[in-house]
Amino acid sequence: MNSTDKLIADYRDRLSRAMADLPPARRAELLGDIDVHLAEATTHARDQASVLQVLDELGAPEGIAEAARAESGTRPRRGVDGALAYDVLAVLALLLGGFFVPLVGWIAGVVMVWNGPRWTTADRWIGTLAWPAALAPLVALLAGLSLAPQPDSGPVWVLLPVGLLSAALILVPTVHLLRVAARRRAADH
Repeated sequence: MNSTDKLIADYRDRLSRAMADLPPARRAELLGDIDVHLAEATTHARDQASVLQVLDELGAPEGIAEAARAESGTRPRRGVDGALAYDVLAVLALLLGGFFVPLVGWIAGVVMVWNGPRWTTADRWIGTLAWPAALAPLVALLAGLSLAPQPDSGPVWVLLPVGLLSAALILVPTVHLLRVAARRRAADH
């Protein structure tokens, strides 16, 4: 991807995030119109300056989204003040929800992360797979111990590194999701 394509992709990503609270049909229609306009307007734009001028003339993605909300009578689901709270609550539900309401709590966290406007699809998959990945070493260890000929044949010290690996496999994605959301909230302002 060249630098002009990256500028357009970044603009479209910002627009998509800004319009996350619009009805799906309206969002798809508006994104389609913007894509057609960008394709036509940047056909002869060969350098970054030309593409930046086209994007500036189009306007800030947040402004376009706000105008679309006003036109359709849609109120934002999450205001600027609620953005941090939503992001933290979504990640906490993903991290801890399963402890409070087994399985259902984790599913609620997954749904919240997938509905959050600040994460990419890759980020959403990272969050979704964090708990299954964290549980895999523990399940493998327990399966190995249950298949051992004697219950005492496995050294107890193995539990510590496996536990630390499992903790890292859940905490690293959690920190990642919070950092990505913080960067995107800052970029949106």
